[in-house]
Order: sequence, then C-alpha cells, then structure tokens
Amino acid sequence: MLTYRLARVLGHMSLFPSLVFGAGTTTAASSCGTHPTSGSTVPSGAVVVDSTGSTAGSFANLTAALASLPSDSTCQTVFMKPGTYIEQVSVNRPGQTVIIGYTTDSPGKGYSSNQVTVSYKRGLSVSPLPAGHSDPETAVISTASSNVAFYNVNFINTDNLDGAIASYVTLAASIYGSHIGFYGCNFTGWQDTLLTGSTNGYQYYESSYIEGAIDFVWGWSAAYFKGCTIAAKKKGSAITAHNRQDASATGIFVFDQCLVTAAEGYESATKSGVYLGRPYSQYARVVFKDSYLDSVVQPAGWEQWSSSDPRLDDILFAEFNNDGPGNWENNAAAREGFGKATLLTSDSYTLSDVMDSTSWIDMTYWNSISTPTKILKRRDTPEDPVTISSEASSTSPAASDYIVSKTPIEGKTVYSSFNDVIAAIQKVSSDKTVTVFAYPGVYKEQIVFNRSGTTIFRGYSGDPHDNTKNQVIIQNSAGVDTQADQSNSDSATLYSRATNLQLFNINLNNVFGKTHNYASLGFASGNNGFTSFYGCQVTGNQDTFDMNVGTSVFAYNTLVEGSIDFIWGAGTAYFLNSTIVPNTDGGSIAAMKRASSTAPGGLVFDQCTVSAMKGVTPGSVFLGRPYNEYSRVAYIDTYLDESISPEGWSVWGKSDPRIDNVLFGEFHNTGPGASKSTRAAFSQQLSDAGAKAFQLENIFSSQGTSWIDMTYVKTTPFYIDPE
Repeated sequence: MLTYRLARVLGHMSLFPSLVFGAGTTTAASSCGTHPTSGSTVPSGAVVVDSTGSTAGSFANLTAALASLPSDSTCQTVFMKPGTYIEQVSVNRPGQTVIIGYTTDSPGKGYSSNQVTVSYKRGLSVSPLPAGHSDPETAVISTASSNVAFYNVNFINTDNLDGAIASYVTLAASIYGSHIGFYGCNFTGWQDTLLTGSTNGYQYYESSYIEGAIDFVWGWSAAYFKGCTIAAKKKGSAITAHNRQDASATGIFVFDQCLVTAAEGYESATKSGVYLGRPYSQYARVVFKDSYLDSVVQPAGWEQWSSSDPRLDDILFAEFNNDGPGNWENNAAAREGFGKATLLTSDSYTLSDVMDSTSWIDMTYWNSISTPTKILKRRDTPEDPVTISSEASSTSPAASDYIVSKTPIEGKTVYSSFNDVIAAIQKVSSDKTVTVFAYPGVYKEQIVFNRSGTTIFRGYSGDPHDNTKNQVIIQNSAGVDTQADQSNSDSATLYSRATNLQLFNINLNNVFGKTHNYASLGFASGNNGFTSFYGCQVTGNQDTFDMNVGTSVFAYNTLVEGSIDFIWGAGTAYFLNSTIVPNTDGGSIAAMKRASSTAPGGLVFDQCTVSAMKGVTPGSVFLGRPYNEYSRVAYIDTYLDESISPEGWSVWGKSDPRIDNVLFGEFHNTGPGASKSTRAAFSQQLSDAGAKAFQLENIFSSQGTSWIDMTYVKTTPFYIDPE
C-alpha cells in the first residue's frame, strides 16, 4: 500500500532532499553485476543505505552498509537512497561489489540527476609532505579490492575547494585494485582530485564529471575515460599527471569523446591556460581522441614536469581527431613547438587495445554516447556543505551581466529595452550562459526571443521571494482574433523560442483587455524550449499562458492571471507554490491537449493557491476543460477558493465534450472549492498510485529536470512515499 506524505522544508533545499524519502521496499529485478534496471528502485537483494532511517533494515551510511557485506566471493549490491553522507569510505572485499546511487535518470547515463553525495572535508599539506602521511588518506572514496562498480554517486572533497591553501591535496577518490568502473559519477576537489593508484590496474569511467585544479587526474593505472566532462579551475596547471612505472608497464590514460572545459565560474580565469598533461614519470602515456577541447586549453597543449626536471624522455602525449578551439589543428605551431607530443593519423588506442579485457565493463550505453557540449547542472541535497550554487543578487548585476535600465549608469554599457539587449546577446556563443539584469521600470515592448544555450532574465527586487514586490514589468497591449487565421502566440508579451530561458522577478503583462474571442497572452513558449519562472507574475486574459507542443515549463512562486483557458497548450508545465487568479466568471483555468493517452505533456498544480479576483461569482470557475480527449491536468495539495464550481471540471462544449480519455485529477486539495461531493463524473480523486504519475521527476520523465534551478525553490515538490 502506498501512503502519501508531503514534506515541507525551510531554507535552502534541493530537488529531492533525503528527508522527503521514506521507507521504500519496492525492488527491481536486476541481477548483481549486470546493468541496473532502475536508478530509483532498490534492486532485489540489495543492501540499502538511507540517511533518514525510514527503510526497514537499512544502514545510515555507506561505511556501515559495506561492513555488513560478507567477506567472500559473492557479488553484492548496495543501493543508496537520496541524501548527503558525510564520511570517508573504503571498499575492500573479495567479491564483486556494485554501489548504486539514486537517480531520476537511467542508471549510469549521466551525472546531472544524481541524488546521492558522499562528501568529506580532509586535506594534506605536501610542502613538505609530513612523515608517515600520503595523499590517499584524504580521499572521500577509496577502493582496495577489485571488481567494483559505482553508478550515479557524487564524491566531493569539501576542503580547500577554492584553492586558498597552496600545495594542499584534497582527493575525491583513491582507486586501487583493478576492474573498477564508474558510471555517471562526479568527482570534485582541488589538487589531485582523482588518483588511479594501482600500477597494474585497469579502470573505466563513463559519462562522469571530474573537476579540479592541479594534476587532478593522476596516478599509475590504465584508465579509459568515455564521454566524460573534465572541468579545470587553475590557469597554468595541468589536468593529468601520469606516472607509469616503467617502459613495460600497462599504465595509460585515454580520453575518448570527452569535453575539456573550465569549471563553472572559472571560464575567464583559465582561458587558454590549462595544459592537457605533464609527466609524473618519464614513461607517462596520455591520449586525447575524438574529444572537444575548448578555449581553456593552452595552445602548446602539454608541458614538462618542471624546468629543472622535465621528465620527457620516453613519454607518449598524443592527440587524435579532436575538435574545438583548443585542438591540435587550431594550435599547430604551439603544439609542434613543445616538441614531445604526437598528432596521430589513426586511432591506435581503442578500448580493447588499452584494457586487458572488456567483459567487466558495462557497455550498455557505449554506442549511444555523444561528446558532451557543456557542463550539466548538478544537484546536491540541502545538508550538503558544498555550495554548488547560491542565489545571485537581486539588487545589483554581476560583473559579466548585460544591463537593461531606463537611465544611464556611469561606467556601464546599458540597454534601454529588452529588445535592444536581446539583439546584443545574439552574438554570444550558445555554449555560454548569458544573464540580463534589469533595473526597475515598465518596459513597454513585445518580445520574440530565440537563442540557443541558457539565458537568464533577472529583474531588480528588494525581496526576490515575494513576487508582489517585483519592480521590473514588461508590458504589451496586443490581442489576436481567435476566430481568424492567426497564431495566438502573436499576441504574447514574451514569446520564447529559446532553448533554455530562466526568468527571476519579472512581470509579463498584456493589458489588451477582455474583448470577446480575442486572445491576449502574457507568455508563450515554442520550439521545444525550456522555460522556468521564479518569483514572477504573468497576466493577461484569454489564453494568458501558452505552452506549445514539445515545450517544458516550471514555475515557482509565480502568479498567473487570466479569464478563459488561461493556462493552456500541448506542452508540459509544473506550477509549484504559485498563485492562480481567475478574473472572469464562467471561464476555465486549464485547457490542455496531448497527442495520445501515452504521450508526454500535462499540467500540474502542486501546493498552489487558486484565488479569484474580487467580483468573480462564487462557483463560476472551472479547474479545466479538455482541449482534446487526451487532456491531462492535476491539482495536488492546492487551496481552491469559493470561485471554483462544485462540478470542478467542464466539458469542452455541449456538442463536443472531448472527455473519453481525459485524466482530470485532484489530490488532497483544500478550501471551499475542493468539495468532492458533486465533482464531474469524468474527473477523479487520485489515489497515491495515481498521484505518483504527477511527481516532478515523472511528469518530466522524458526531458529530465536538470534545467530547473532549485537554488531558489523553498518548497519541496510533493512526493509519494512507497511502503
């Protein structure tokens, strides 16, 4: 039986904090040592780690779970529930060990949806190295045995993350043994982040994220990196420091279809200044192939160990078929000037060439991996002491922000309208996130915005968590005759066709009025884009808020006002802790359609408030009507005021009801408009199992949730706790 629990958390929180998860005993039928069938369901027979203690028989941390495993040759699986676990962990047992972190994505496919973090704060000064101490003692995760696989776990050493202490190592991982695989994991540190320690060991890293500053991928082993993101933080330093024992040793690093870039926030500080590698020993071997080397790479590509001790005699530093501004072909003179690197004419370092075998590697996604093009946003639970991101200032722009202002600002380039600044930012590469900061004012303009990459519109606000105090308004007065051959989106104050647009504390108003059969939109989305609202207001009348097919919208603490079908379309939208304001008698709030009963799309109102404008007749407003027969809308734990009709829901029209396959659901709503006694027969009060389909990660199951910035979200999305 499923039980419902709605968790509310104060303060900074993340998407799925550990405290909203309870006793989950549902199991997936995957065999130990095979590719996990689910990242969110406990595999059959697995030992469970649950920081909340809600799962019967679970362990509070990974160390305790590993200690419970038999010291024999059997294969054992450990499944970690969401949360941050503050511990140093070592894996050391004779049999195969598989550790799976909770993820809303397919297991091992990527790191951006990871919900498990193992972190610890420990470093060591190495100038000089104290007697009796060594780098591995600082590692968050260590392996001392072979045949270990990790899926979707973040390993973060929280000591000295900004590099304030020089000559100070902080390992995220110390990997000894052989046949060790990491899939969709995250390694974050400063100096010496990832140690491949075994002189004759083989390791494999797929679709993972590795961040550091100095020699942050180093060691003796043969390690193959497939589809990984390598994020650098220090100019003048090297990514790799390979230390092959001698000329016959197996050790080598191969980076295949990887992205070499700057860590978030270090783009300008590292530009053209990071080396691909330097030799820890004279027998070092490092190959970058089929990868994207962006402008972070120093033109020479490679460097010696030091001027007094170059260690270049027998190295192999090689590149093959790389792309990007940092590749060999774009820096040929500097590469050749180094004199010890090689541009290969064929791929001599395939997986089978480098590894002793491939049978121990999970090859599930091998043929579908693409070279990453950007750092994906990572999530951590609120207990995590690492500040991955924090709220930007709502009263002043950052140094790199574009500025919109009604008045000039001394020493600053200022744009007087949003359309002017949009024209300027179109020149910026799509791999760069652009932020536009707007000072107070009413900007009377209509905007059609189309940009690849991520763009942020941030409005000035003295209190970014109170949308009634917003001071930036984009206002338009336009209407479209709904009976004519014209797109309703043409009336929108903002029509976004951008890849990923985020709006903070900005009001989008359409003041056209309530002329019959005229749409007057505040917002429309198209072009399969992602849009998220934080502390905004969107007002219009008929069709205020439009989501075209293929689009995805998340709105937190946002007000939407309108009259008829004023939240509508064929996309997918999730409104969290938002205010919905009907302003006219007789209208419906939602009008949604889908291509079929199994197609993506739908509207979710989670912990929202429906509060009509003064003068709206009680019982005259409907929660929704079906744009087509596959319409899907749910109100979850939402307050419904007296304006809501006792029937709750409406047909499309008397002669064209369109209700055969609709899913109009309500779950634990409150208020005078939430009475269940006379609800329309084609609607339903959802069970726990039925409501689960509308959870955030499920409604966005096909597109994921990495595009949502949960830094600003103070309300936990509802979650059905399985028992």
